[in-house]
Amino acid sequence: MLAEQQQHLTALTSRDHSQSVSHVGLSQGAALNANSGSTIRASANGTQAADDEPLQFSSDLRDPLDIASEPMNIPAEHKTSSSYLLGLPAVKMLVGEYPTNLFFLLESQSPLPPELSPEQSQNPLPPFQIERSVLDHLVSTFFLSVHVSHPVLDQAEFTEIYERFLVKGADSSTESALCMTVFALGAVSSQPIGPCSAQISPNGTRYMKYALPTLMLRSLWLFSFDLTLAQALVLASVYFAYIVRPLHSWRLIYLATNLLQLKLSSLDCQKQTLNTEVDILRLFWSCFIIECDRLAELELPRSSLQQLTDDANLPRCGNLDDLHMTAYLAEISIRRLLNRIHNSLYPRTPDSLNTPLSSTSLMTLEEFSIKELNSITSVCEELHSQLDLWHAAIPEQFRPPLNFDEIDNDRISILRIRYYAARHIIYRPFVLHVTTHTNSHVSSAIVEKADSSRTESIHMDFCTVFTWRGDYTNNVVAQP
Repeated sequence: MLAEQQQHLTALTSRDHSQSVSHVGLSQGAALNANSGSTIRASANGTQAADDEPLQFSSDLRDPLDIASEPMNIPAEHKTSSSYLLGLPAVKMLVGEYPTNLFFLLESQSPLPPELSPEQSQNPLPPFQIERSVLDHLVSTFFLSVHVSHPVLDQAEFTEIYERFLVKGADSSTESALCMTVFALGAVSSQPIGPCSAQISPNGTRYMKYALPTLMLRSLWLFSFDLTLAQALVLASVYFAYIVRPLHSWRLIYLATNLLQLKLSSLDCQKQTLNTEVDILRLFWSCFIIECDRLAELELPRSSLQQLTDDANLPRCGNLDDLHMTAYLAEISIRRLLNRIHNSLYPRTPDSLNTPLSSTSLMTLEEFSIKELNSITSVCEELHSQLDLWHAAIPEQFRPPLNFDEIDNDRISILRIRYYAARHIIYRPFVLHVTTHTNSHVSSAIVEKADSSRTESIHMDFCTVFTWRGDYTNNVVAQP
């Protein structure tokens, strides 16, 4: 069952040399053939070996237009962030003028908890003394709640590191920093759901303050790849996402991607290294998901990892059950699809379509003309088709319902959020046309497309997206 799921998810975004690829006529609204996917096989080292070809598309928009060949990276200065929407004339009329980088400014001015502030790093840390039973509980909570979303660690290998930590105690080693980060995540992931208070430090800071000095110093001056350091940086990024510090989360994941790029800097062995070293592959995909989630909302420097996604196979994580392995693969797949949507509909330069949404789109009421919308209609329909195929490829017992049904599993809740986030972005141009052309007649076809950006349950889920904003905390999405 899991192998079939992997094959279906890979087919939506991968390449296959072994089969002729189906050509889908976008102008005819044909659906993508989900069975024309790639061949998946498990290699001896636990990775998936897949030889993929991009699914090909033909269209009257360009000769030819291959949606599947669009880069799976988020363009710089893309037009789907909340900051960009605040700059629209219709929004300005309601809320007034705001800086174009408003959310960046707000986040950059958000203070860290006192224990993690730069000023605190000047002071010597007290000896670390915590009962083993407490640490055992934190490690167990981490693997139950956090590891399932970002399985960058091998549990057996970490257990050996943890046992050495218990013998040696806290020090300035990367192994000690990794343990402290795991403790911090175990603490914060068990924090009760509720509003955050600026006067109360979030759970886990008492451990993270021991990890940060080592993480910062080593990542600054290390010029060779250190797997333990890279894993600790990824997990530290997840911790700062939990405490709703997206810029700090991005900074840490950026440091992790820099380390990973040192490992992959040799072009001769780049693909081989990615697909033969299990730890590197898992690290790669978690870096990809976290970095893209930050770049989707904030205009920040980006690594080159997004350019390597076509060379990377999907990972295997032997210590995840079927549900969490399926959810992890599904998140990778839809993150790639979301990136493709960014590139196909919201490019920085008019390269992807004959009449794309230009860099000045939405700044005047003349934008999003009927001609422009007609030129992207078939593209939107095909992207929607790919989104629905992604949803259908998830085994029924793990498939998120697209309705008001309450979901009692965080991972399935996140998949539902991802689905509606993608669907909204696909049809946002039609919504903006309707809202910015209020004085003119809007055809029923355009209204129907605009209405496709929402369903009876999108209000519930998409409000959660704005609270969640990437993966800031699984606790939030546990409440649809």
